[in-house]
Amino acid sequence: MMLNKVFNLQIKATDERKFTGYASTFGNKDRVGDIVMPGAFEKSLDKHKAAGSMPSLLLHHDTKRPIGVWESMTEDSKGLLGEARLTAGVRDADEAYALLKDGALHSLSIGYMIVNEEYSKSDEANLLNEVDLRETSLVTIPANAEAVITAVKDADGVPDVRELEHVLRDAGLSRREAKALLSKGIHAITPMADDDNAALIKELRSMTNSILNGKT
Repeated sequence: MMLNKVFNLQIKATDERKFTGYASTFGNKDRVGDIVMPGAFEKSLDKHKAAGSMPSLLLHHDTKRPIGVWESMTEDSKGLLGEARLTAGVRDADEAYALLKDGALHSLSIGYMIVNEEYSKSDEANLLNEVDLRETSLVTIPANAEAVITAVKDADGVPDVRELEHVLRDAGLSRREAKALLSKGIHAITPMADDDNAALIKELRSMTNSILNGKT
């Protein structure tokens, strides 16, 4: 029996209708009590590589609704990272791309056969040591809270506001400062005397001025 598991996904959509993200993450227990272990996908990915194939890319696990192809898929220290391309001219793929950009579609579900698993009493979870990955689907309901969306880009490859806000928050700005910068520019941010981000804001202003003056 093939199983389906849903993961929240980090997506980066580009002008080539591609998205990248984590279809699975290692070490955390999902909502159905499974933990995917590092190396779980290695043999399956090796088999696909040898056969010159990739797991199918579907919409909602419907084999009659293929929406594109996976161009790469590898394991890293965090989980299963892949890059896929949505096929232009396919209605479901076109709709999926629009929903990805709007943030309405943000999850992946993997379809697989269990090859090796064991039960961990301490974790109260099934440890998935090896699975045979058959397909991945874009879906609407996430199960793995640790595989989250990174970014979506518009048709010109320009990051959208949500992506830029995340980048600025990761850099250390507060939510208020990030929104102010995006709406009115760096000079709209006036840090308080005791603002921990004062130095960062000063550096961003300097970088902005350098770019405007052609000094990059």
